[in-house]
Amino acid sequence: MRRGRKAGINFLKDPTIAKRIVELEDFSGKDVLEVGPGLGQLTAFIRNYRTLTLIEREKDFADRLKYSFPDATVVAGDALKVEWPHFQIFVSNMPYSISTPLLEKLWNSDFEEGIVTVQREVADRITAVPGTKDYSRLSVMMQLKFDIERKFDIPPSKFVPQPKVFSTVLILRRAEGVIPNGFDLFLKLLFSQRRKKVRNVMNLGLFQDKRPGELSIEDLLALFERFSARQQSL
Repeated sequence: MRRGRKAGINFLKDPTIAKRIVELEDFSGKDVLEVGPGLGQLTAFIRNYRTLTLIEREKDFADRLKYSFPDATVVAGDALKVEWPHFQIFVSNMPYSISTPLLEKLWNSDFEEGIVTVQREVADRITAVPGTKDYSRLSVMMQLKFDIERKFDIPPSKFVPQPKVFSTVLILRRAEGVIPNGFDLFLKLLFSQRRKKVRNVMNLGLFQDKRPGELSIEDLLALFERFSARQQSL
């Protein structure tokens, strides 16, 4: 556990909650990817899959996983850097320190469903609606790529070492929305100046008196289309 504290890892110590998380999904005949399995708290309850790949950064944990789950493919490496295999279902108790870049890699992946446990504040941002303080680029990109369902919170006492915040379990299901090329960079630019009105960030003749955080996903896509058309005409 000292290694976990050093690496910023919080181990879910309650097997009842681990089982409850995993039972939110049906893995039957599916290719499953779990990122950051640690000591295999969730892995132990994943059943009936076709293939199971575990990506674990800590080499000593990866070695234990190979022994504990011999039919799984264990990749010892950084999930943000290694190439992910084909998968249909994603599972992760996401380390707080890398949850946002991990979610970014996730929305650029093609899969069916996922179960993720994130810091509750991150869950608030993911599910935020326009006009609220938590609404951000992360909200837009996640909601465009996924249908998101909040399931339940997990108190700090269920982890070791104990974090200072609650965690939230989310179900992600692939949505029909398409992320246009360049849309993410466009959102970064727009939301980096979220306090300004749109006309002061980019004068495109749309939503000029609104601020970025007040625009719906449909509004933002329309604004991006106008932005792209202008860029192509230059």
